[in-house]
Amino acid sequence: MELVKQVEELLLPIADSEKTEIVDIEYVKENRQKVLRIYIDKEPAVNLDDCTKMSNLFGDKLDKEDIIKEEYVLEVSSPGLDRILKKEKDFNRFKGYKIKVTTAVAINNQKHFNGQLVTTADNKIVVNDLTNGIVEIEIKNIIRAKLDQDF
Repeated sequence: MELVKQVEELLLPIADSEKTEIVDIEYVKENRQKVLRIYIDKEPAVNLDDCTKMSNLFGDKLDKEDIIKEEYVLEVSSPGLDRILKKEKDFNRFKGYKIKVTTAVAINNQKHFNGQLVTTADNKIVVNDLTNGIVEIEIKNIIRAKLDQDF
């Protein structure tokens, strides 16, 4: 099983118990060190105290379970203004917002879409794209989707 998926499964019960959502997890190499970056969110918003608390809780669990065998740095932060959208529930939450989407498969000779997220249903999203108007995109074909604050 992929390490990121293992980490998510390990930490999800902790996040749920704290009414916090794990938005995304990255495990990357930066400047000769490994970084485990966990993005969290909660209603009404995440603050520095939330990030510190979750970092301590997540760090304790990761240390105890020792699933990452190499040295790494743990970072816990909010997803920021250009929040990543991955799951259907993410898209549902941000209906009406402006988003940027990159797809694996071209739709109308286009893989990059910018526009308003109109609706979601049946593992698909509908975007009112600036170039092509109304476009239906299957979530499984999305490489990257995020809120667009520059729109």
